[in-house]
Amino acid sequence: MAKKVGTLLLADSDSSADMLYVSGFESGDPFIYLKSGRKSTIVVTDFEVGRATENSTADEVLPLSEFAKNGAALDNVAAAGNLLAAKGVTHVKVPFQFPVGAAERLRKQGFGVEIIPEPFLPERQRKNSYEVKLISACQRKAERAMETAIRWIQSASVRRGTLYYSGKALTAQMVRQRIHLQLMEEGCIASSTIVACGDQAIDPHNVGYGPLKANKPIIIDIFPRSIESRYHADISRTVVKGKASDTVKKMFRAVREGQRIAMTMIRPGVNARKVHDAICDHFEKAGFRTGMINGRRQGFIHGTGHGVGLEIHEPPRISKADVKLKAGNVVTVEPGLYYKGHGGIRLEDMVLVTTQGAKNLTRFAKVLEV
Repeated sequence: MAKKVGTLLLADSDSSADMLYVSGFESGDPFIYLKSGRKSTIVVTDFEVGRATENSTADEVLPLSEFAKNGAALDNVAAAGNLLAAKGVTHVKVPFQFPVGAAERLRKQGFGVEIIPEPFLPERQRKNSYEVKLISACQRKAERAMETAIRWIQSASVRRGTLYYSGKALTAQMVRQRIHLQLMEEGCIASSTIVACGDQAIDPHNVGYGPLKANKPIIIDIFPRSIESRYHADISRTVVKGKASDTVKKMFRAVREGQRIAMTMIRPGVNARKVHDAICDHFEKAGFRTGMINGRRQGFIHGTGHGVGLEIHEPPRISKADVKLKAGNVVTVEPGLYYKGHGGIRLEDMVLVTTQGAKNLTRFAKVLEV
């Protein structure tokens, strides 16, 4: 038999950005996607056929019951095998996250299964103008939520070093909740939003908790997803209510300059590692060493940025890995410094890589003291 190769996914499109991208169909339940030649087919439960026919981008929508032979149970893996046989497909390419049990069953049925390393769909990394528009629209909403959060912090009073609002201590949880509610009203969902004060922020993904303090840096990192488009945005700012220490001011200036350096370097064909290394060199020259300090890693302890799209963290990454940036990439630029006793400073914008260089998709100002 001649070898005929197809592309196969078995996943729901809520958790699989690849499935959403190729099928255009939103579903919390797993379904089947097959690309054979130029034709794409999805197989969904019978009651979803109407919705999938209307909303998906697939060339063909088929009911799961069509592939249940001899009264067999409606099983996606068995149905996928029957679909492959019906289409004459002998080998399939599947993503790295493909269920191992499903792969073994298909192999036992005589199908070749080739696991493709990430990225499975490299075309997702290069956004078209419509995708950039969707990402930018979500970013505007994230910026408005950032403005609300910072104004709330700015308007708080200070009692014995703690921020108060309407007679209550202003906590990270309160600010985070307000951010989430505003974003929900604007058609976005956010989770794990970071509002981390002082030394809480030296763990970059610590979401923050408890009363916010005056004269201490507060990192706010908002990365919502549009409910309608499913595209993400990402923005971080660091503010101090009151007076920042001289060290914190110096950290802020160094981070802002590091971000500027990256912006000037980003263009198609540049090695992302060189961008990251340039920021590392800048921090070292500014007197901010990265390494083990008093038993913990401190300084610039994460990558410079990551791709943003249907996932909040997706390729390409700006880090120590050798990756060349391409026109159409949407990436964050988010250098940061983290030292115990001083707290954390992070500034994050999203940029589009264009033939002319980096186009900043973020409009929100960067001000330390509020």
